[in-house]
Amino acid sequence: MKSLDETVEAVMRTLGLDDAAVVRRKAFLEFTDDDVARLRTLHAALQDLAPDFVDAFYTHLLAFEETRALLPHAQTLERLKRTQAAYFDNLTAGDYGPDYILHRLRVGAAHQRAGLAPAWYLGGYSKYLAGLFPELWQRLGKDPEAFVATCQALIKIVLLDMGLAIDTYIQADRQTILTLKEYADIVFASIPDGLLVLSPDLTVLSANRAFLERLGLTEEAVRGRYLMEVLAADGLRGRALEVLATGVAQHDVLFSMGPAGSDERKPVRVTLTGIRLAEEEEEEEARLLLIVEDLTEEQALRAAALESERRFRDLAETAHDGIIMTDPQGKIAYFNRAAERMFGYRRNQALQRSIGTVLPEPLSCQLDEGLQHTPVWETQGRRQDGTFFMVEGSSSVFEGSAGRFITYVLRDLTERKQFERQLIHLANHDPLTHLPNRKFFQDRLGISLDEAALNEEQLAVLFLDLDRFKLINDTFGHALGDKLLLMVAERLAGCFRKGDMLARLGGDEFVVLLRGLSGKQDATLVAQKIMDGFAHAFQLEAHEAFVSASIGIAFYPSDAIDADNLIRCADSAMYQAKEQGLGYQFYRLDLENLSSERLTLENSLRRALERDELRLYYQPKVDLASGAVIGLEALLRWAHPVRGMIPPDQFVPLAEETGLIVPIGEWVLRTACLQIKAWQGEGMPLLPVAVNLSARQFRQPSASGETEGRPLSDEAAGVHDLVETIERVLGETGVDPSCLELEITESILMQNLSTAANILQALSAKGMRIFIDDFGTGYSSLSYLKRLPIDTIKIDKSFVGDITTDQDDAAIVAAIIAMAHSLRLKVVAEGVETQEQFDFLLERGCDAMQGYFYSKPLPAEEILPLLRSTRNSSSGRD
Repeated sequence: MKSLDETVEAVMRTLGLDDAAVVRRKAFLEFTDDDVARLRTLHAALQDLAPDFVDAFYTHLLAFEETRALLPHAQTLERLKRTQAAYFDNLTAGDYGPDYILHRLRVGAAHQRAGLAPAWYLGGYSKYLAGLFPELWQRLGKDPEAFVATCQALIKIVLLDMGLAIDTYIQADRQTILTLKEYADIVFASIPDGLLVLSPDLTVLSANRAFLERLGLTEEAVRGRYLMEVLAADGLRGRALEVLATGVAQHDVLFSMGPAGSDERKPVRVTLTGIRLAEEEEEEEARLLLIVEDLTEEQALRAAALESERRFRDLAETAHDGIIMTDPQGKIAYFNRAAERMFGYRRNQALQRSIGTVLPEPLSCQLDEGLQHTPVWETQGRRQDGTFFMVEGSSSVFEGSAGRFITYVLRDLTERKQFERQLIHLANHDPLTHLPNRKFFQDRLGISLDEAALNEEQLAVLFLDLDRFKLINDTFGHALGDKLLLMVAERLAGCFRKGDMLARLGGDEFVVLLRGLSGKQDATLVAQKIMDGFAHAFQLEAHEAFVSASIGIAFYPSDAIDADNLIRCADSAMYQAKEQGLGYQFYRLDLENLSSERLTLENSLRRALERDELRLYYQPKVDLASGAVIGLEALLRWAHPVRGMIPPDQFVPLAEETGLIVPIGEWVLRTACLQIKAWQGEGMPLLPVAVNLSARQFRQPSASGETEGRPLSDEAAGVHDLVETIERVLGETGVDPSCLELEITESILMQNLSTAANILQALSAKGMRIFIDDFGTGYSSLSYLKRLPIDTIKIDKSFVGDITTDQDDAAIVAAIIAMAHSLRLKVVAEGVETQEQFDFLLERGCDAMQGYFYSKPLPAEEILPLLRSTRNSSSGRD
């Protein structure tokens, strides 16, 4: 349906209702400036009558069913009263220019669309005048000449409005008729069956699109042509003449039909029927309508169904699932090979037995009674040897002439149930140590708190973090780091009583639940026992490693009464123990006020975004072979208003720990994308910009999902949120995904490889390239390189710095380059500072480099001149 504005435009266009036409209408009505002046005088006098007048007008409308039907409820009535008051007010306001005319046309179109008949529309004007004339007489009766002139002016403007309204009604109805004709034409053209209209002498009058397309004809080739010059179909002409002669339609007549003069034929089903365009006129000749249904697809489907039926038994016999069919008496009528293997019966042993032989009788009865409500179910199946096993089944019903047949499709769930038990264990336990994980611990702690509240007992949470574990991990490698964590878990397990609970939260963090305490001394004994256990060295293959731990202790109910806060208090106490080297520390409220410098820095970091203190610097990536800049890496800096430029290694770990890295990471993404857009506008060469992703962005749904800096275990939300954030930033900034590169470290990947894989696959699929940063300092595992959509690895600068003086580093770098190229990966070397390092990497086939040898990281405004000067110098060399 057209909008009101479109309807009004059509009316004005059809009537040629421009300014000149309106002037002519006013002149015909002898509507003069004197009339305008009288109406304006009347307008001022009527202002105090408007509300009462409109109320009386609508009271009158509500007395008649035809108008009351258009006022469905009180809200509509009040809205229309306000609109009507404005309408009457404009009638005498004295401004009768183009806007007035357009408004009157819109009102007329609205009333026509609402279904208000013209008689009632014009009656409204009658009510208006009948109510207004007494007021005019009361005010102007002493001056008959003024009274008559004002009445004439009012009648003139009312008649002008009436003429516009009638024009709108007529033209809107005409537009509706034209729209319906267009709609009918579209429907005729869009009907999927072929339609052909013939004159009494079998001349083609029209054909729809489906008819023309299916027979490969054009409208020009058929219109006005004799039927048999267009189509070849034995017997069609005779049938057509018979229908015209008798007036009796013929349905579902089968023909082999094709274009005249062609050997091509299609099976079709035709209905022939006579039609008249004006049945009330006797002399109107009947036309003939042919409805042509192409049976090619139907015949193909019928043939396919027959083939499917022939293949059913072959497919059923080779199916992995057991298939059993029962007859109306519930006896087994079909038993496939998989069912033989599943239940242990041979087919001839199972046939004619009750279905209850292999499935429980109550289940069979339920399926018979309410099959449609149980499309998938689980139950116990019974083997021939009498043993039971879990079965998943679905059922379908076929109503045959002999009654109801039921087909059961059954799957042995023995392996799946075992796998589900394993999944439940994995969901609640750490994959490395097999200790309970964070989720399981929090659930169990919540239950224990409820029990402690009921029994008025005390319990404690010990939060344990290994000291200098990262140093050990980096020194000996992640494999031995994992082995150390296993040994730590085993040693810790021997420090607790039966009923206590040890869990691993992740990394080198462990947590302990102590129940049934008599006082703080019980927790002290456990903490001391742990400290004593760490006094002995851990044997890591050929290495001895001495590891200490920092422990924070919090009590229920004195420190906190809920699980999250109890863990947080123990965590806070652990940090104080670590900072002060105390070994273990009980939570105290005043501990929250310690470490003021760290807290001050954290608070400043929380406001750094809103205060616009963060900056991005950009370091070029250079192609070693050509010397051309092939990309940039965005590097985060913090311009503190008091402390100056703070290095990333001082605030990025704090941001990661507190969860601030999530909003900061989004700010980095958005700022880099906006800079890309700005550079493109300044004519800078289209270079991709790399942004580093943090571990918290990978494992945390959002900043609002933080619990005192501890990540929630919601992988699905994490995957969805990170990908959605990057997509949203790209969409809002208008940057093509190919202009954005994403860098991630090995350690982030290995924290949760499956989650990382899902995220990277989603990002790579959208056109972003993935880089592995600081390669060589983490796991350096070939397995994840094969599994993930990685484009490039970046060799850590700790190896590059000594490649010209240290044979081990040189061998490592050469091996990384060779290995990456064998996996079809690009290699970027970080921290290149000398010509000797550059030459070494170029000789070994390294693809690109970053480092002070070419440029240090620069603010955005200094990059553009550098790139332009490099491009100009390159052009000069060429």
